[in-house]
Formats: sequence, C-alpha cells, structure tokens
Amino acid sequence: MALKKKLQAGLTGTIGNLLEHYDSALFGLLAPFIAPLFFENQDPITALILTYAMLPLNLITRPIGALIFGWIGDTCGRKQTLFISLFGMSVVTVSIGLLPTQAEIGPIAPLFLAIARMLQGFFAAGEIVSGAIFVLEHTKEKDREFISSLYDASTIAGILIASALVTLLSCDGIVETHWRLLFYGGGVTAFFGAFLRYNTFEGNEMPKPHALPKKKIFLILKENRASLFKIVIASGFSYITYSLAFTLMNGYIPLVTSLSKSDVMKSNTWLLVVDAFLLPLFGYVANRFGKEKLMFFGALTLAFIAVPVFSLLTEASLATVIFVRLSIILCGVAFAAPYHAWALEQVPTHHKGLILSFGYTLGSQLIGSPSAAVCLWMYKTTGLHIMPGLYIAFIATIACIVVAKSIQKETYIPQKETF
Repeated sequence: MALKKKLQAGLTGTIGNLLEHYDSALFGLLAPFIAPLFFENQDPITALILTYAMLPLNLITRPIGALIFGWIGDTCGRKQTLFISLFGMSVVTVSIGLLPTQAEIGPIAPLFLAIARMLQGFFAAGEIVSGAIFVLEHTKEKDREFISSLYDASTIAGILIASALVTLLSCDGIVETHWRLLFYGGGVTAFFGAFLRYNTFEGNEMPKPHALPKKKIFLILKENRASLFKIVIASGFSYITYSLAFTLMNGYIPLVTSLSKSDVMKSNTWLLVVDAFLLPLFGYVANRFGKEKLMFFGALTLAFIAVPVFSLLTEASLATVIFVRLSIILCGVAFAAPYHAWALEQVPTHHKGLILSFGYTLGSQLIGSPSAAVCLWMYKTTGLHIMPGLYIAFIATIACIVVAKSIQKETYIPQKETF
C-alpha cells in the first residue's frame, strides 16, 4: 500500500509538472508567430523583442506566488498547493486563448496579454518547485538524483508536446489563425489534472504544521540567505540553458540565417525528444559519480564553448544550427538532471517549500526569463552573433563557483529520513 501511494504521488506530481510546462512553454514557442498579431505596427525584430520582453514580466508576480504557495506547502501540505496552482494555471491558459489581437481592439491588446502572462506566472510559482519537493519527499534518498532527472524529463515532455503541436500547425501554415486552440487544449487538460491531484495521498514525510517554528517569512529568508543565493544562481543558469536553446533560437535563427520558422520549429521538436531521453541518462550518471561534480562539469563546459558555438551561426546551415543547440542542451542537461536533488539538500527541512520556491522564482525570473529579450537586444545593438554566447558564458561561470563551493563544503546536511 505504501509503495502504491508513493507511485501515485510521483505520477500525479510529474503529470501536473508536464501540464504546467506545456501551458508555460506555449507562449515562448508561439512568440515568433503571434508577435505581429499583438504588435502589428512594429518592425519584425522590435515586435519580437517586445513579445519576448513579456517573459520576465513574471518577476512581478512569481515571487509573490512563490512566497504564498511555498508557505502553504510548508504549513498546510504540498497537495493543497499543487491543486490550487494547477487549477489557476488552467483558468489563465484558457483566458490567453480568448484574448483579442491588436487589429481587433487596438494598442490595449498587448496589455491584456501581459496581464495574463503575469497571472500565469503567479500560479506557476506554486507548481514547479513544490511538485519536485512533493515527488522527492516520497523517494528514498539514494534514488533522488535519478528521480530528479525523471521529474525534469516531465518538464521537457510538456515543452515537447507544445513544440510538436506548434510545429504541426506551422507546417500546415495555419499557426497564425489557429494558435488559440493550443491554449484551449492545454487549459482544459490541466483542469482535469488538478482534480486528479486533489485525491492524491499527501504523505507523512513533511513537517506537521504544529511542529513548525513560528517565524515571519522574511526572517526565514534572511536566516537562510546563503542557501537562497545558491538556489537563485543555480536555477537561473539552468533556466537560461533551456530559454536560449528552445525559446530564443526559434526567433533568433531565422533572423541570422536563411532558415525558416518552420524549419527551426521542426528541429526544436526533435531536440526536445533528445533532451527528454538524455535527462534520465544523466540522472543515472549523477547517481553514480555525484550530482555536484556533474553540475560543475556542465556549467564549466558551457562557460568555455558558449562564445565559439554562437560564432558559428553566421549564415549557418541546418546541421550547424542543430550542432549549436545540441551543445547547449548537453551542458544544460548535465546541470539540470540532478538539480532538484541538489537543491533539496541546501535548505532546512522545515522551510524547503518557501526557500526553494522563492529562490527558484528569483533565479528564473531575474536571470533566466529575461535572457531571450536581453540576448536579442544585444544582437540588435551590436550586430554580433556571439552576444548570446557572452551572456550565457558569464552566468555559467558564476554557477561554476556556486556549485564548486557546495562540493567543498555542504551548507546543510539533511537529516536521515525514513520511508
């Protein structure tokens, strides 16, 4: 019975994560196609920059969501957090599909799109990290590196489904007219996924509410600021590797090469398949050789190769583009596969939800989410194809230092857990 409940918890946790990332990924993948619809009076590059600039708008709402949902998860239980967040995501995702374009209501259309993105970020803040904690709390400590990679694979699976559907519509030449259907489908599916979660076994591994020390949220964050900083840097770098490979490239490559948006989306989908299969493999490697060592290797390698590989994109062929994206993906997978298991060990048991959720939110929104817009702006300003490589190399270097310190000395040594 105990095994059945743990399997149920793992299944519902990963399914919810898959659905959440499908909903979140749609906007980034559709950006090159819907940018002219919401910014029809701008030139193509400016319209795309303005659309990508909506990605980091979540910086306003995600931290609030992370604090609220993280606190709820630590005090009331992970299941309640995950149900509310996924249900909210489903409602907002359907709402995005209902938004009118600039041709229909004028300049106010981008404002509505921005508000919807901010609400989506608020609810997503309760899903990404809380789902990982929920799954790993039902996992034996010796298996957490591998299970962390499987959980991250469900992230890629959600993005893969979104990419495949966008590719299908783009190949048929109907994505500009039928993009709303993708949001409707994702929202309705997430709605049923939320109710599936509602009946999930909570588990008794998390601290009981009455056992938690009564401290103010900001006092908890202050006391754990060293751990919080490490989570911010590591999560930000991990987010960048996916943002550049699977979001920026879809709009950037057609600007610097002769490849079409449809060609880029096809390769994007196949690379996501590769990514999904690589994650469990790297999770196994992390389990054998150590998660910190694998994460350090991935960040260090990307710090060295980022600028050279981006220099290859000048009028590059499809094969060269795939090589560049695959290079980023391999380094990103090496870092991301054991990330959740690593992060879980950096914070005290009683405050896992709060610190990990808030730290991931700050990292992804301050460092990761703006990367597509920032890199595109750097390219437009300088005309140099290597500018995205410089950006990611800088962040990778900082991530190397953070992970290296966790190899030398653990900030937090988790208590022995029994399952």
